[in-house]
Amino acid sequence: MKSSKVITMKTEKVENKARVKKEYYHKEYKNILRYVGNCKLPVMLVGPAGSGKNVCIEQVANALGLEMYYTNNVTNEYKITGFEDANGKYHETEFYKAFTKGGVFFLDEIDASDPSALIILNSALSNGYFTFPSGKEYMHPEFRCVAAANTWGNGGDYLFVGRNTLDSASLDRFIMVEFNYDKELERKLFPNEAVLKFVWTARESVQRHQIRHIFSTRTIKYFNCLLNEGIDLKTIVDCVLCKGMCKDDKVLVINDLKEMSKKFK
Repeated sequence: MKSSKVITMKTEKVENKARVKKEYYHKEYKNILRYVGNCKLPVMLVGPAGSGKNVCIEQVANALGLEMYYTNNVTNEYKITGFEDANGKYHETEFYKAFTKGGVFFLDEIDASDPSALIILNSALSNGYFTFPSGKEYMHPEFRCVAAANTWGNGGDYLFVGRNTLDSASLDRFIMVEFNYDKELERKLFPNEAVLKFVWTARESVQRHQIRHIFSTRTIKYFNCLLNEGIDLKTIVDCVLCKGMCKDDKVLVINDLKEMSKKFK
């Protein structure tokens, strides 16, 4: 009887672990997987912060059975090429590892990179080989390149003011995919319709009023966490929704939320 109970408990743990590991996918996932996997083309995902670009690329890498090598914005060429120190030892970069061993090289925030440093990446993608400080290397057959950006490479906008204008040669290397917030994905991840309507209304409000503020999928996650802890709505609005927002902008958003609340109690 004791043995049966232990087995039951172990089974429940496995089932719970399986439920935790259940994954949901962005609506663009299948297309991105085809572009990166079957077509083997460089892809750039363009969309707002917190829309799930990083998660999607990790899912693509997992589906292809490839290691993902992450690099944030490239501010100098050495983040791509690597370098030799005073003792002649070569220091590898994530790009070098993916390029020579195979894997998905993920360049996050490419539009915050130094445009001149990206020329090196352009050369490697076009030629299929590159001369690193350690010597000439040819592109591995399973090398893939994916980038993420908040803008279309035309410089900053009212939300992302510090973004650079990317060279046309850099943009020409990539398939560019619009990667926006996926409401159906958000509904699956956080199935609380009242919270979703609340955050979606706030999101539409800042877009309509051109307010420099972001309500991402992460915002919904934080909102739910605090709500489940019994935190009052006013505190959640101050700490999650309207954090850092000036008084006038906050009034506009809250008024829109009040109007929404009249329709959806």
